[in-house]
Amino acid sequence: MINRVADHPSSTAASTSPASDRQLIGAEDVHKLLQPIEQWITHYPAAALASAFVVGVAVAWWIKRK
Repeated sequence: MINRVADHPSSTAASTSPASDRQLIGAEDVHKLLQPIEQWITHYPAAALASAFVVGVAVAWWIKRK
């Protein structure tokens, strides 16, 4: 069973699923890729919020045009 609070699956889940090794490697890779974005958000929360708003408006405009 995956503990959704922890960053990694419990030891029982890792031992029972043969595909869990591939999922852990993929999760670590994604975490490494997202680490700089997370740091940017924590350093510049106002800019991150403004960026999210602009992206949201652009997506809404694009959906409305379709």
